[in-house]
Amino acid sequence: MRLVDLRSSAPAPTLRVVAQASAAAELLRLIGVLFSDEPSEYDVGRERLDRICASVPQDLAEEIQAHRATDDGKDFLVLSLIAADLPDPSGVDELLAALHEDPAMSWRLLLTHVAQKLDPRPDLDARLLAGDERALDEVRELVEAAGGDPSVEELLDVDPVAYGRQVADIVERFEAQVWRGLADEAMGPIRRDADHRNERLASGADPTAVVVEATNGYEPPDDAGLRRIVLLPSYWMRPWLVVGHRGTDIEVISTVVADEFLVLPSEAPPPALLKLAKALSDESRLRLLRRMASGPVSLTEATDALDVTKATAHHHLSILRQAGLVSMRGAGRSTRYALRHDPADAARDALADYCCRP
Repeated sequence: MRLVDLRSSAPAPTLRVVAQASAAAELLRLIGVLFSDEPSEYDVGRERLDRICASVPQDLAEEIQAHRATDDGKDFLVLSLIAADLPDPSGVDELLAALHEDPAMSWRLLLTHVAQKLDPRPDLDARLLAGDERALDEVRELVEAAGGDPSVEELLDVDPVAYGRQVADIVERFEAQVWRGLADEAMGPIRRDADHRNERLASGADPTAVVVEATNGYEPPDDAGLRRIVLLPSYWMRPWLVVGHRGTDIEVISTVVADEFLVLPSEAPPPALLKLAKALSDESRLRLLRRMASGPVSLTEATDALDVTKATAHHHLSILRQAGLVSMRGAGRSTRYALRHDPADAARDALADYCCRP
């Protein structure tokens, strides 16, 4: 006979949320933004990014361009997730120490990123990050079953240690020749944002609510296995939100530094107001807002409602989220988008706040 204790169950694990002001993450993101295929997508503006790019020594720029291993050109944006594992203060020195201690770390992280399109299982991600040889064999089998995948195959053919050493060399040179002159501009707002989130958490604010505020609408999944969320505010990557994972129990989110932590001329319209005006100026986005007034929608439903491609519908939904009008919940095909604020109230309050500012 087996006795089973049904009197109580173990308490649900508590989700821990922490915000980090990481210079290591921001340096890597700046490299990714500067050498992006679409530099005009960033709030800082294409002209500013072009001027910074012109200051990068030509041989270093060529090394960065040659180093790209992903088909979406987001190598260094993905590598910024390493910052979640660095000891305080998560600076460039800590990043370089980690890259020298484990040169293959960055290669494993990039492989995890490109392999997700073949198999998004978190357990496979965790094993790849840990260097599990069987996981590498599984990726090769997935590539073969898919009939080949150039981006994954190219990365599998790379020497992991040599790849990591090249990343370390790029970081070291970029830090000395470019980053030092720009660090203060980014890190001031980032520290103010991270301090604010941590103060909210320390005061007893609901961790999920803090994540929604910091991400302007992203709701963490209801996943019992999720133990920790690391928020990494970014200045250079505004307005984009990037959600990544470190194994099965840690979610790392590159968030957007909030407007109130930026140093702007008093007469300048805040970026949030400009995003809101942009969101409301398009017929398709207005139709989506009307549709979501009846309830949440999936990407497929948004695509059908607008009679456009999924890429176009996703673009519209992203702009609505950046404007603070829409929340997103879930991942992949299960993602649902819902109204976060009444558009009329949001527009009135934002305009009143700017126009009546002393």
